[in-house]
Amino acid sequence: MEIKDFENSRKPKNRYGLVIKILLGVFCVLVVTAGVFIYTLYTMATDDNTSSLFEDPREEAVVNDSDQVIIVPDNETSASSGTIEYNGKTYAKNENIVNLLFLGIDSDNEREALQMGYRSDMVMVCAVDVATKTATLISIPRDTYTTVYKIDMDTGTVSDTEQNRINTAFTFGGGFKRYSFWNSYTCVEMFLERRCELETDLDFTLDIPVYLYAGIDMDGIASVASAVGGVEVTLDTYIPGVGNEGQTLTLKGEKAETYLRDRHNSSGADIGRSAHQRTFMISLAKKIKSMGAVDMMTSLYDTLQNDVYTNLSLEQILDFAKILLNVDVDAIEQYTIEGTSAKSGTAYYYHDEEATLELLLDIYYVEVS
Repeated sequence: MEIKDFENSRKPKNRYGLVIKILLGVFCVLVVTAGVFIYTLYTMATDDNTSSLFEDPREEAVVNDSDQVIIVPDNETSASSGTIEYNGKTYAKNENIVNLLFLGIDSDNEREALQMGYRSDMVMVCAVDVATKTATLISIPRDTYTTVYKIDMDTGTVSDTEQNRINTAFTFGGGFKRYSFWNSYTCVEMFLERRCELETDLDFTLDIPVYLYAGIDMDGIASVASAVGGVEVTLDTYIPGVGNEGQTLTLKGEKAETYLRDRHNSSGADIGRSAHQRTFMISLAKKIKSMGAVDMMTSLYDTLQNDVYTNLSLEQILDFAKILLNVDVDAIEQYTIEGTSAKSGTAYYYHDEEATLELLLDIYYVEVS
C-alpha cells in the first residue's frame, strides 16, 4: 500500500529520496562487504603463517571436469623419509622448502597451425625456503631425456610410460583444459626425486614434492611484461629485434617474447635460453615487488586472469606474496641441470646424474654428519 501511494505521489523529491536511500543502503552493504574482504586479505597478508603452501592437493582425490579420477601409478619405491646416506655422508630433508613449478607453454599460432601440439618450453622450479625467506631457481632444459607419463584421454589415467623429452609431458596431457599441468608437475617431481629410470641405481629416492604450478602461454608473456611497465634486462648477446650485447633494456610486448624465445643467438642454445628465462623471472619479481600490492593487483589482475594458469588458491598466492616481500631478489640462486646435448633425429639433453643428485641434495637436504 505504501508503495502504491508513493508511485501516485506528485512530489518527485520523495521518489528521488527513496531511490537515494535504497542506493545508499546498497552502497553501505557493498562497502561493509568490501571492508570485511579487504580486512580478511590484509590479515592473511600480514600473518606470518604460510602453512597453506604445504597443503598437497593430491592427498585428496583428483577429479577432472568429467568427474573422472586421475590415478597415479604406484611406484616401486617411495620417497625417502628420515635421513639418507650418500658418498659417506648423512643428509636430512629441509622441511621448510616448498616448490612452485613455472611452465612457459609454447602454443603460439605457428605451432597450432602446424598441429604440433602444446609443449612446455620453459620448465623451471622455484624452491622457496619459508623459514629463511630465500629462493632458488632450477632450470630443467626442455629436451631433458627422462621418464614421462602418457595419459588416456578417455579415462584420465596413466596409460603408459616412455623415455622422452621432459616437455612432452605437457603434450601427452592433452592441453590446458585436460591433464597437461598435472602430468607436467608429476613428471618433474618424478625427475627430481630420482624415481625415473637411471643408469646408476640408487638405494633411496629423494623427497621433493612438486604440486603447485603457475603456467603461462608464451603468447601471454608480452601482456604480462607490458602490464608491469616492462622488465629490465642486460643483454649478454645480440638478439635480432631486441638489441645488442651489453645493452640494458626495458622489455615489454614482442621484444620480451623474443628475448624469452630466442635460442639461436644464445650461447649453448637451450641452456642460454634457460638463463634468459631465469634473468627475466628475477627481473619481473623485482618489478612486481617494487610496485606494491595495490598497484600490482590493479595492473596485473586482468592479465593474470587471461594468460596465467595455476592451481594456487588465494591464500597460497598471498602466502607467496608475503615471502616475496622479504626475499632479497638479488640473492636468488640460479642453477641449470647439468648435462650434454645430442641429436640423432631428435634432440635430447642427457643430464649428469651425479651432478644432478648432488645439486638436489645441496638445495633440499642438510648434511647432518
